[in-house]
Parts: sequence; C-alpha cells; structure tokens
Amino acid sequence: MMHLQRKDNNETIKFPLKEQVIVGNDFDCDIQINHPDLHGKHFMVKNKDYGCVLEVFEGTVFLDQKQVMKQCMIEPGETIGVGDLCLTLIDDEFIPKDSAINHTQIDIKKNTKHSAVFGLRSFDRLNAGHFIINDFHHADGWHVIRQDNDLHFIDSKHKTRLNGLKVAQAKLSNGDVITSSNYKYKVELPGTSGYSKFSPSHPKNVMLSEQVSKQKTNKPATQNKQFIKNNLWWITLLVGLLLLIILIINNKQ
Repeated sequence: MMHLQRKDNNETIKFPLKEQVIVGNDFDCDIQINHPDLHGKHFMVKNKDYGCVLEVFEGTVFLDQKQVMKQCMIEPGETIGVGDLCLTLIDDEFIPKDSAINHTQIDIKKNTKHSAVFGLRSFDRLNAGHFIINDFHHADGWHVIRQDNDLHFIDSKHKTRLNGLKVAQAKLSNGDVITSSNYKYKVELPGTSGYSKFSPSHPKNVMLSEQVSKQKTNKPATQNKQFIKNNLWWITLLVGLLLLIILIINNKQ
C-alpha cells in the first residue's frame, strides 16, 4: 500500500487500490485535497512494474525542489511540492527494517575500506552519480555503517528521512532511499539501477563505446585492411598475370 504524507499536519492519505491515482481538488479526483494551491486534476502518480511515475496535468509541481515540467520517476521518500503543500510518497514495501547494531560502540571516525558489493549512489547536484563504497558520514550528522556484511543507517539527530520516514536507526536494503530537501542517496546492489546493463557506466557499455571510438578514429585504415583481406585472391592473380606478361615481353626482345 502506498501513501502520501502531508508535511504540514502529518496526515497520511492512502492510495486507492488502483494502478494510477489523480490528485487535485476536483470532486472526481482519486485523492481530493482542499488546498488553495491545488487545482482541478493537478497531477497523477502511476504505479508501474518498473517504478512510480509522477505526471503533471496543470499548475506548478516540484519534486524535492526541482520543477517537473511533464513527468518523471518518483521514489519512496521523495516529496511532491505544490505551493506550500508538501506530500511525501511512502510505500509499505519500503518500511525501514529494524537494526540491532549498537552505534554507541562504533568509531564513526574510522576510515574503513570495503569492496563494492553494495553501497550508496549519490544524487547530489554537486556530485551526481557518485558511488560510495566505504562507511559514510554526512555533514548533517547521519551515518551509513557496514557491519557483518550489512549496511546500517544511523540518524539520531533526525536530519533526514529513510523511504519517507524519520528513523533513528535501521538496517538498509537494496532500493532504500535517504532523502533531505537538499540531497538524495540510494542503496544499490550490483546488477540493479546504476549497475544496469543499459547504463552508460556499465563496464560492458564502456568497453563497447571505446570500440566504437576506435572504429571512428581508424575508419579509413580499417576499411583499407578489410578490402585487401577480402580481395586478396584476385589481387594475387592480377599481380601474377602482370609478372607473366612482363616476362613474355622481355623474352621476345
């Protein structure tokens, strides 16, 4: 079950059991909210197999302070803004899991090194796409710690949200989203999201792009070599005939 949580009064509005819901102040909207900044059928949230899509019909809509002109992907924890109305998307399938980690016994200043089995993908405007492998300590005072092959989230200062909810501590899973009004981080495993085979950063696609670049750079030389290789038999025959003609002419003289 999915919900929209209002920031002003913490009211939680459940989604009807539909693939898509229309939000506005019209009487025939799936979710009707009486608010001066909300107009008619203002926007729609579509729940697809590949994720949720936010589509704007009229008026101005922001997603985490970025204006949405037509439509975009939206994930649990992200906030839809219409004027001073803020609605955070919450999905029951992404409720944070309890963590048994004792953060009081963890040295958060310790710089540990880990392999990229899983980590955090940054969606920060200044460092978008950056993949974080090691323990992570944000300037706002929250932390992501690796312990016993798991990622744990600690935020005793409540500076951010995990999948749209404020929690002090939780065990992280693939797809979990850490958000604030200024940044977004997502937990990723290899083979998912940014590691997708369709991603330009995927090793196979990087290799293919390098091959394409080489082909473009060396195109004339490559074409000449291929032409000679494909026509070597008759080139050899032609050279032999020319040599035979030269020998016959020399003998007659």
